[in-house]
Amino acid sequence: MDGAAVSVRRDLRDIITELAEVADADRLLEVLSRARRYFGGGENPPSAQEIAEFNKFHYTPLLRTLLANMGPQWCDLLTAERLDLWDNYFLEGPADQAFLVLLDSLVSKPCLRLDRCVHVLEKFLQRGALARIIWEVCRQQLEAKPTPILHETLLTRICNFPDHTANCLQKQNKSLFYPKNYYPLVGKAILHVLHMVSASLREGKGCSISFISQLLGKVGILRRHRELYSALLPRLTELVQSDCIFQRMCWRMFESVPDRWLEPVVVGVVEMVNGPVILSHLIGDLVLKNRKVEFIFCQKLMFLQYGHKKETMICVLGYMAMSLSRRPMLVKILKTLLEVWSSDGVVRHSAHPLLHHISRSIFICLSLLSKEEVHTCKQEVLLALTSGTPLYLESSLPSVRFLGMVVAERLSKYIDAGGSSLSFEYEETGEIKELKSLISPYVIEAMSPVKGLDPSQSSQCSAEPYEEGEQKEPKPDPCSDSDLDSDDDLTPYDMSGDTELKKSKVPAYIRDAIEALMSEDLEKLEVTMSSMSGLIRSNPSATKEVSTELVKILLHLDERPGVENFIALRYSAMVSVTVIDPVPVLATAAQELAESANPEKAETPETAASPDLQSTSSARGDGKDEASPVDWRKIVEERIASKTRRFAKGQTSTTVAAAPNRFHAVAGHFFFPLVQHYDRPVVTFDLLGDDRLVLGRLVHTLGILMHLALHATIASQMGKALLEFIWVLRFHTDPFVRQGLLFGVSTILLSVPWQCLMADVCEEVLEMKCWLSDVAESDADEDCRRLAVSGLLLMEKLQSNLPPSPNQ
Repeated sequence: MDGAAVSVRRDLRDIITELAEVADADRLLEVLSRARRYFGGGENPPSAQEIAEFNKFHYTPLLRTLLANMGPQWCDLLTAERLDLWDNYFLEGPADQAFLVLLDSLVSKPCLRLDRCVHVLEKFLQRGALARIIWEVCRQQLEAKPTPILHETLLTRICNFPDHTANCLQKQNKSLFYPKNYYPLVGKAILHVLHMVSASLREGKGCSISFISQLLGKVGILRRHRELYSALLPRLTELVQSDCIFQRMCWRMFESVPDRWLEPVVVGVVEMVNGPVILSHLIGDLVLKNRKVEFIFCQKLMFLQYGHKKETMICVLGYMAMSLSRRPMLVKILKTLLEVWSSDGVVRHSAHPLLHHISRSIFICLSLLSKEEVHTCKQEVLLALTSGTPLYLESSLPSVRFLGMVVAERLSKYIDAGGSSLSFEYEETGEIKELKSLISPYVIEAMSPVKGLDPSQSSQCSAEPYEEGEQKEPKPDPCSDSDLDSDDDLTPYDMSGDTELKKSKVPAYIRDAIEALMSEDLEKLEVTMSSMSGLIRSNPSATKEVSTELVKILLHLDERPGVENFIALRYSAMVSVTVIDPVPVLATAAQELAESANPEKAETPETAASPDLQSTSSARGDGKDEASPVDWRKIVEERIASKTRRFAKGQTSTTVAAAPNRFHAVAGHFFFPLVQHYDRPVVTFDLLGDDRLVLGRLVHTLGILMHLALHATIASQMGKALLEFIWVLRFHTDPFVRQGLLFGVSTILLSVPWQCLMADVCEEVLEMKCWLSDVAESDADEDCRRLAVSGLLLMEKLQSNLPPSPNQ
């Protein structure tokens, strides 16, 4: 052995010396051929001891000598065939050493040596040399003296290869080195090595695959697992279903991934496999063997990472249901989901996507579990219904309320299977349709083929169809017309001394009163007007449903001389409606006052035309309905347009006649009463307490009033008051209220001149800017973040458009 080592060392020293001094093409070819004998073959092949000595100690120095001498002189001496001989030194020797030498030789400065290295690297990857590297490391890890430093270096270089080549080559980088092309090659190399490991195991030889596990983890932590799995998983899926040895190797491969890299590996597999059956074949009972995987599946994917698709959650939860040993974990997940879903803090402070994610997971769990298994969670289901449903119904966001309704309907069917269940009316949005689709039997059939689990069990818990024939009999109306004739057969009393009673009856309902207001019966109108104010105040819920419509009717109701105190009665009724439901009434009235008059409605063609060209039919008083007068300007313009030829014509626009903004005169009367005393609780409601929905609508209304006061003289005072109001409530917990506050900030910026804001409330505006930045970065509600960004952009635009100071 010592003699072989000395012989190899002496021979390689001579070769390296001659390579550095050679200047003849034939001599160069002869020296290169002498060194090739150590790769095997030829007339005088070396012994196994000499080859081992060469590979272990002399191969890397030889490659570095070849690279150091590669320059313009050698390129002139070597033809195309002789260059291939130079390339083969890197392609036919130990792949791990050649790979490291080639990567170390990459430099950012362009040169002939760099071009040759890149060319060899391309051929190196295309010939599948990565598989030889991985196999050699797997084989070495079973030796008595492994080389962990070398293995760690190879792991880093293989995984970071695209980044390294991009930094060195920059614009001269090759497409094969891009991540989308390189990592699929790594996946194919891993698959090839697994075949070699399988063959080794069938021959009774041992082999380690921990290096493959480390490769998966390292690539996963670099967020390149999708490119890797695109080449690895399809073929691996076929193999684990047909070959038990491959299935065992696959289980061991995922079990050996280091814990610090385990999450991206497992989550990546879950996202890319086609269903829970395949996932179960690939990872086995990994969730029961590894506590980190259990935490990922039962905690992170359920409550922390809510951006996953529906198919991913079906895959995870369906994987739990695939084995009897994993089903108790699915029951545990359902209990935790119900607890979190009904938590007051979660409902109030969590983003809507998280609430939707939790609701969707609950639906999937209910579809995968049997009735007996769900019955074990009956206490949690009942607690979620009683404590969680009110929290969702009290939310000011319609989407959150809809989620609570549809989940409550589903849960109520498990409380009393034979009894009645909850039923709500809500809008069938895309989210609601998706949730309802998860209770259909096909989800269970496709996702949980477990013995003893009948897919039809889920269909028994589906929503009961509504039958049109089952209609409730309407309750008799105590004030219906049928009761008016109920006293026809009674003996009349002597009423000669009494005053005359009205034949029309006082209406008992708001909608009946509205019909009476629009009727032509004078006596019926008088009775209704006299009782209108009391009727409105005694029926607040019914009034709120038609408040805007009722105010419009009262406002446009013509004065009737036959009705006593008509003006006072109408005024009293309008005040009562405004007191009962002030926000929409005031907002609608302010908007109508602020709108410019529509010339088509405000002016008739007769009044719009020129006075000296109008028809004098009205002056004649003949009472005939003659045709409308014709404007001569319009006729002339039409004739000119018909005779003119144009190659292109822009969109014509009509000029809207200007009209005074009637809201400016009364803006303060609308705005300041609403912004005062909001912090004083009264008997009927508490704006800073449970009545968050009313507060949110109040804030939005104030923003509308602020916007409608554009160019008004009182706009600056309104903006200052609204700014103080917003600053007090800026940390409100309800997202609907915060959305209104952010909307109010934008209306202030649009309605109050920037110079006035800087002069009057400069410090408040700067503090508001800091608050907007915090909301844009950290608010849980997506709409709040969007509104905050809009406010910041608007503020920057106004600041950039500010004219320079005269002193500058």
